[in-house]
Amino acid sequence: MDGVESAFALLLDRGGGARPLPLEQVRDWKPSDGALWLNLSPDLPDLPRVLEQTFPLPPEVRDILLGEVGRVRTDVVQGDQLILLMQHPDAVRTGAPTRTLRAWMSSEHCVTLAYADQPAIVLLRHRLAQGHGPRGADLFLAFANAAFEETALRLTDFDDALSDLEGRFEERLPEDVIAQHLRRLRRGLLEQRRFVSLARDAIVRVGLLDVAWLAVQEPRMRQSAERASSLLKELDALVERARVLHEDEKARQDDKSQRILYLLTIISGVFLPLSFITGLLGVNLGGIPGTQWNGAFLLLVLVLIVLAVMEWRALRRRELV
Repeated sequence: MDGVESAFALLLDRGGGARPLPLEQVRDWKPSDGALWLNLSPDLPDLPRVLEQTFPLPPEVRDILLGEVGRVRTDVVQGDQLILLMQHPDAVRTGAPTRTLRAWMSSEHCVTLAYADQPAIVLLRHRLAQGHGPRGADLFLAFANAAFEETALRLTDFDDALSDLEGRFEERLPEDVIAQHLRRLRRGLLEQRRFVSLARDAIVRVGLLDVAWLAVQEPRMRQSAERASSLLKELDALVERARVLHEDEKARQDDKSQRILYLLTIISGVFLPLSFITGLLGVNLGGIPGTQWNGAFLLLVLVLIVLAVMEWRALRRRELV
C-alpha cells in the first residue's frame, strides 16, 4: 500500500462539512481556521521525521503515539489532550498492520495514524463530503459510531449467510461444501465480535478520563457503549447459531462415518468364516480332502454360499443389518 495515498488533511467547518487542506500547509494551521483532522499512513518511510515536518508533536506525545500499541491504551497529556492506541485483536495472529489505529486528539485537532481505506475512515470522509460528518470534538465518537454502523450492516450479511447454510444443511448437501463456508462464517463472526468488544472497551476507558471536552460528550459515549453491547448480543446469538449448526454438521459426519464402519464390520464378520475355510483348505500340506475328486471345488463353493446365506439371515433376525 502506498503510504502517500493514505495521507490527507481536512479542516472541519463545525457544521458537518470539511474542506481539504494541502499537507504542506498543515504546519501553518491555527485553531481559528477550524478543527483539523490529519491522517498519515503508518507505513510511511521514516514516520517520525514525516510527522515532525508535517505537524510537530511534543516529545511526550510522539513517544506515546509511536510506542507499543497493546490492545487498548489511553493517555492524557498536557491536561486535555487524548492519545488513543488500538490494535485489532486479530492483528497479532494475522500480522496485519492495517488493523491498528493511533490517534492524538484535542477539542481542536485530531492526528491519526491509520490506513485511509479502513471502513470507518472511508465512511467519515464520505459523510464530511456530504455535510453530515463530525464537527470537531466529537471525532472520536464518530470513529466508534462509524465502526458500529459497519458492523450493523455486516450483521445482516452474516444472518443471511447463516440462514443459507442452515437451508443447505436441511437439504443434505455435501458436507464439505457446508463445512468450508461455515468455517469462514464462524471466523468472520468471531473476528467482528472481538472488534466490537475492543471498540466498546475504548469508549469505556475514554469515558473514565477527566477531560473537559470529553466529559461534555459523556451521554453520547454512554449511548455508544450501549449500542456496542447490543451489537455484541446480536453477534453472540449468531455465533451460537453457527456453533449449533457446526455441531449438527459434525454429528451428521460422525453418523455417516459410524454407518460406514458398521457396514464394514458386518461385511468382515460375514466373510471371516469363509476366509477361514478357504485359508484352511489352501495350506500346502498332504491330506487335504477333495484333491482326487473333480466335484470337490463345486461342493466347496456351494457350502460357502450356504454358509454366507445362513450368516446373513442370522444377522437379519437379530436386526443387526
